[in-house]
Amino acid sequence: MRNIIKNLKDPTTTSVVLLYWLLWLCTTATTATALPKVSCTDHDTTITCDCNNDEQPLVLPQLHGTVYQVKIRNCRDLTVEPNALDNTEGLRKISFQHLDKLVLKKNALSVSRESNKALIVEFELVNFQLIDSHAISGNIEEISFTGGRIEQMHPFGFTTIKDSAILLKLDGVTINHIESQAFKKFAVEKMTIVNCNFIGNLPTRAFYELEVRNELAMLNNQFQELHSHAFSFKLISKLSLNENRFAAVDGEWLEAYIRDAVALRNNQFGATSDIAFRSLGVHRDYQLSERLELRFHNNTVRSVLPPSSSAHGADMAVASPPPQPLRFDERFALSIRQLHYDNEWDCEQLDMSAQPPQPRIEFFRQHSEQLLFRATATATATATDGGGAVAFVPMRQLIVDQCQRTNYTAYIVLGSLLLALLIVLLLLLLWWRLAQRRRRRKLDVVQPEPRTYKETQIVYQIENAGLLKTDL
Repeated sequence: MRNIIKNLKDPTTTSVVLLYWLLWLCTTATTATALPKVSCTDHDTTITCDCNNDEQPLVLPQLHGTVYQVKIRNCRDLTVEPNALDNTEGLRKISFQHLDKLVLKKNALSVSRESNKALIVEFELVNFQLIDSHAISGNIEEISFTGGRIEQMHPFGFTTIKDSAILLKLDGVTINHIESQAFKKFAVEKMTIVNCNFIGNLPTRAFYELEVRNELAMLNNQFQELHSHAFSFKLISKLSLNENRFAAVDGEWLEAYIRDAVALRNNQFGATSDIAFRSLGVHRDYQLSERLELRFHNNTVRSVLPPSSSAHGADMAVASPPPQPLRFDERFALSIRQLHYDNEWDCEQLDMSAQPPQPRIEFFRQHSEQLLFRATATATATATDGGGAVAFVPMRQLIVDQCQRTNYTAYIVLGSLLLALLIVLLLLLLWWRLAQRRRRRKLDVVQPEPRTYKETQIVYQIENAGLLKTDL
């Protein structure tokens, strides 16, 4: 007993007891200040949870009973805890509208196949603070994001146990950061990504082992850098990429096996690897005798050197790299129209021994009529239109105007030098001839002066008289 009293009087022991008491007090306070729940009303088979733009953080309560549709709207800060829908039956649709900040925790929107129908999930003008792993999972048939923003999405953020979902749609969404395997291992009939802005780089396998059994459409999106295999699909029936802008695409950024049709039109690819499109392949279910056509029309690429080549040059980042050929699977019937290279054409890539000169690389030679290149720096002033956009010049015209013109200039310079040398030789020859004449004149005998008329008459008279000069 004395030891216990002594320990209690010890200042160190008192401090430890006080610390434990403070920790207990903080825990009690945290429990007491749990987030308030959203008020939900039940009308027929619809539950409506309206936050009425309340400024304080709220949490969605556990929903119970038989319900067909759940509506959640007008929230400034809402958190959906795990298993919020576990106690519902017959749920068909859940919609979120006008949420400034939404946090979906693990299994927040998870529904079982036994107690509920295939679920339709809609997000309209919702700003996600976080989509945790397996936050949206279970028997999901359709999911759509319209407007709003996604700050962060963890791996397996969306999964479905349904054999094939009908729709996955992202329309007008700003996406800051999604982690690798955020969308993984599910099948969907149709997938559309339209008018979206991906602020952060898209990591490897962000979309991983997906099947799109009808159509994948990507239209008018803005991407930053897409890492290798950022999109990985086991099957795409129809692939359509139109009017998208990519800051940079790594090698094989799009891995997909196409069954029916593929078209890439009016896209702008920034720093583009030569093997960026090599992992597009033909699916084994394609059975037609003719090769599947890959339409690559009206696209713009800025070619970069492969890493192995650029590592040897110290000034590759400064100098504009020469254009590189794009590589495609040979099982496609490749159709290229109006391919714009945001690179200057390099005349060193021509075989000057051929007449007319031909590109050495087969890709450039085969599609020479459809390739256009950026005008050279010296022609920038004349190669821009009224809006300041850089104009592109057909490759055939560049070969005639730049590469052959350089050769003609060399011939002109060489001819001028030969002509100047010939003139010098002629001048030297003329000077030598004049010098020879002067020497001859000095050696000639001085000739007598010519006779006058009177003297000539006297000589004639003497000769006529038969007299000799000695007889005079």
